[in-house]
Amino acid sequence: MAFGLFKKKKTESPQEFQNRYFDLTISEVVEVGKDAVNLVFENPGSEFTYQSGQFLTIIDKVNDKKIRRAYSLCSSPAWEDKPAVTVKRVEGGLMSNHINDAYEAGQTVEVMEPMGMFTTSYSEDQVRKITLIAGGSGITPLFSIMKSLLKEEPKTSIDFVYANRSEEYIIFKNELAKLSEEYQQLSLYHILEEASDVAKYTGRPDAAMATKIALDLSMDGNSEVFICGPQPMMDVFQDGLKSAGIEDSQVHIESFEAGKTAPSTVSDTAEAGDESEVTIVVNGESFEVTMDRKRPVLEQALEKNIDMPYSCQSGLCTACRGKCVEGDISVDEVMGLSENELKDRYVLTCVGKALTDRVKVEIG
Repeated sequence: MAFGLFKKKKTESPQEFQNRYFDLTISEVVEVGKDAVNLVFENPGSEFTYQSGQFLTIIDKVNDKKIRRAYSLCSSPAWEDKPAVTVKRVEGGLMSNHINDAYEAGQTVEVMEPMGMFTTSYSEDQVRKITLIAGGSGITPLFSIMKSLLKEEPKTSIDFVYANRSEEYIIFKNELAKLSEEYQQLSLYHILEEASDVAKYTGRPDAAMATKIALDLSMDGNSEVFICGPQPMMDVFQDGLKSAGIEDSQVHIESFEAGKTAPSTVSDTAEAGDESEVTIVVNGESFEVTMDRKRPVLEQALEKNIDMPYSCQSGLCTACRGKCVEGDISVDEVMGLSENELKDRYVLTCVGKALTDRVKVEIG
């Protein structure tokens, strides 16, 4: 099967694409827990902006293979002038082990612009009851959100629930303890599988424990919940919160497990035929590619060396988001887009496949 590529003349690049990539210099590498480090970057200047809860995509070569991995920002723009991400070792993880073993102060790292929708807005006069529930390295975006709340929304009460295997795995242990002592509106609750003096709850989290925590914290219809961690932990907390009367609309989830949404066969709604003529508009430039309808758009675009933004390749992070302005691209495996984005015909090219003879997608 042939895959053609036709490149149209480049037009003026939209401003939104001009600062997609940054070279950040590492200021320091700080151990923040067992098998976890913070990469603290030098202040990159005013062009680099982010919101608490967003992530960076680090781009590097490991074993001569260029790879990308997304890591949540643990810093808060309201709290620190140096952005930072937390990287925890993952067994067999190419990038996480490479970063923990090799990265050092003074090194320059290529990153993609901050992205993600696991965010909230802040107001000095706003009064909310917020519960942050983290598991393992899932603390990273919640630590950022917590600091922004403390700084920009002092009237809001914050309950921080944090689950780990044992005390040594608690990331930001000392920082959390210090902040909970300094700020009356912040209450800290550790869940550890092993018995410990710091643990408020002991054992592996399950739905019954989640329900008990919701009741202990007097969560109600006015509560707002943010959850980030391993998928099984997030699932049991969602179930437990429902049992305690907390509605899905009150809960914000950061789900980021690479490979969770794997490519599947093309949708039954696809028109007859094996190929589509796909026009990709990225960075003000148009490319026309003949694509196999059984494979994701991003995968085939990268094979043609088209500079497409991407990170998780699992339909979760939205780094590869585009707007389908002609034809149709599948969205059945998409998890990272909101209902409004879907209504506006946004797609994720990492899992989206062409469904019609002609397709045009504008990236961004």
